[in-house]
Amino acid sequence: MAENSGMKNLVLTINKLQETFKRLSVHMDIDLPQIAVVGIQSCGKSSVLEKFIGRDFLPRGSGIVTRRPLILQLIYNENEYAKFDHSTQIFKDFTMIQKEIEDETERVVGKQKAVSNIPIVLKVFSPHVLNLTLIDLPGITKVPIGDQPSDIEHQIRAMILEYIEKETCLILAVTPANMDLANSEALKLAREVDSKGLRTIGVITKLDLMDQGTNAVEVLENRQFPLKRGYVGVVNRSQKDIDEKQDMKIAAEAELEFFENHPAYKHMASRMGTNYLQKILNKQLTDHILNTLPTLRDKLRKHQNELEEDFHHYESTSNIKLMNEIISQLKKEFRSELDGYGAMLTETKELTSGTQINEIYNESLRYENFNINFNQIYENDFRKEIAVTIRNTNGMYSNLFIPEKAFDRIVIAYIEKMKQPIEIYVDKISHILQNIIRKYTDKIVRFPNLREELKKLILSYIVEREMLCKQRLIEMIDCEMSYINKNHDDFKIFDDQDDEDEEDEKFSYKGFMQLSGGLVSSERYWFALSPDRLTWYKDDSERDMEGFAPLSSLKLSEYKGKAFKLTEVEGKILYKDSSSLKVSCKSPEEAKDWVEHLSMLGISYQKSSSSGKNDNSPEPSLLNVPAIIPTSPSGTIKKGIKSVKNIFKRDKQDPTEMTIKHSPRIDQQVDTIKNLVEKYIAIVIKNVKDRVPKVITWLVINNVTDFIDQQLVAHFYEENKVDFVMQKPPSEQERIDKVRSMYKACKEALAIIDEEYENINMKYT
Repeated sequence: MAENSGMKNLVLTINKLQETFKRLSVHMDIDLPQIAVVGIQSCGKSSVLEKFIGRDFLPRGSGIVTRRPLILQLIYNENEYAKFDHSTQIFKDFTMIQKEIEDETERVVGKQKAVSNIPIVLKVFSPHVLNLTLIDLPGITKVPIGDQPSDIEHQIRAMILEYIEKETCLILAVTPANMDLANSEALKLAREVDSKGLRTIGVITKLDLMDQGTNAVEVLENRQFPLKRGYVGVVNRSQKDIDEKQDMKIAAEAELEFFENHPAYKHMASRMGTNYLQKILNKQLTDHILNTLPTLRDKLRKHQNELEEDFHHYESTSNIKLMNEIISQLKKEFRSELDGYGAMLTETKELTSGTQINEIYNESLRYENFNINFNQIYENDFRKEIAVTIRNTNGMYSNLFIPEKAFDRIVIAYIEKMKQPIEIYVDKISHILQNIIRKYTDKIVRFPNLREELKKLILSYIVEREMLCKQRLIEMIDCEMSYINKNHDDFKIFDDQDDEDEEDEKFSYKGFMQLSGGLVSSERYWFALSPDRLTWYKDDSERDMEGFAPLSSLKLSEYKGKAFKLTEVEGKILYKDSSSLKVSCKSPEEAKDWVEHLSMLGISYQKSSSSGKNDNSPEPSLLNVPAIIPTSPSGTIKKGIKSVKNIFKRDKQDPTEMTIKHSPRIDQQVDTIKNLVEKYIAIVIKNVKDRVPKVITWLVINNVTDFIDQQLVAHFYEENKVDFVMQKPPSEQERIDKVRSMYKACKEALAIIDEEYENINMKYT
């Protein structure tokens, strides 16, 4: 049986592609040109296929006979034999093929009438065939019969559509002539996926069984339901002929005689019959392959390119190289998270790790976070601490000057407080770094051993560097404690002292008050309070002074409402033959302000134990003792000093403790030391804020980066752990094997297509 020698290899080319994909166990999403045979049960599909070969070899019976797709590859060959892809057995007795199809079907779907879309591939080599590949699909059925599944119609329909919906598939729609073409299930399915009839070839069987006086000429001449590829009529053997094993040659001769002698068909006899159908199918499949081959080649090449990178990565990359690439990527992601380059990958509502560390560096290293508070809320506690330290430093002796040891002890104590917060900051940053490592090592899913080893090693190293960093920072604090640098450029004691003295000279509180003494009626004077005396003038021009009193000789003996009384402690005359000044203000609030300012200068009001509580009298002051304040401006009281409101006394019920009382000299020393401590601690905190981020960055962050970059690969190599950590889980190995098989399949398929292009002298477009 002859065919176009220039094109005969095209069908074989597609067969080779199918074999390649099947041999490598690859399911490629590549649609190969093929012909699918579709029809209802008992429409004559099997008979048509058997006549192509000239042998009886397909299962027969009632109900569903074909339960799996049968890919029938007809290959022209001088010797006649058949073989299945699932077996190495060569079949020369075609009657045995029928049993093998039945047995192979049952091996997959059992003896029931269930169906499966797993195909059976049968190659038939024969001198009586043209190169042709057809897919015999299960016959369409509407009603389950016997033990068929209740959804058998849906299963078969889905299976048929899976094949024929592909644009590369030609549809051989088989319809018996004794059925109204409008009711043809095969044509209905074909039209669902090929509405214009471009890929559908109509086959009309059982023309010899039509009612007398009827014919299918309109259908066969493509006038009733037009298809681009037309219709071919065939006459199969009757059931009696099959049962009697009628020879296929005789059947072919009888078919030819039918068309040549039938009055309705004899004018088209040359275009009818099984032999013509085989020729036209061969030509149309060949042409179809020729038209789709360039597209097929392009799809394969694109698929190969997609697989090539992964394949070469698996094939050519050694374990050490691959491991190094993974670790390098880990380091890159680690640094990106810290340096801010990974911010684009993070939701805008979430701060990056680098931003969190920046906040610790710049926001957390503050006074309050070091447990150091110099604000007004804690001022009383701070002053008490200084006062007690001064007195303890003096011991049983008095000190004319500011005790330097007291300053040193307080400064050292406050510097000591910085240790614990600094350790906490290191802990926080260590925790951030550990979270980064967990986040990015968890992405290493292909190599679980490597993932766990990296996580363990890096996290351990972070903890190690964390401990070393804490040690270095504590040593840094110890250095600050070991030497109090009073010559520091930012610690200018005497310049500040001069500024304070200048402020003392400027300090004053002024206002009009009514003054009365003895029996004399009250008069209105302008009062001016300075650090060393109280002066009153005729008016606010302060040109005519009426009198003054040194503060060192005054005490506040009465205070109620808007009036208070100042008394000369030695009984000396102050005003109008009186040793006291009885003054009254416009309001209780104004009087309270005057009393508070007097208290700030050491003149406080102390009620007798028997007196009731005065609602608007000030609370006792730390300075509530007779004070001798120098009249020189060398005191350390600054403008704007807040009222110090507490006198610290030990529990009176504890006889072992005594009341702590301070002299004005101690209070002045407290003020001086307080200011100096605040200034020096500010210098220390400034140093710490500058050094702590640098030490943490150097000892922890940069060292961890270097450890990832420089030591991990060497560690695995030296410990002979490379093969262990690069072991892949079974699922990953299966994926690699699949990629490898798919790549090889693409490569072989392209080689087959390229060879065919050369054979038919075609150039790539």
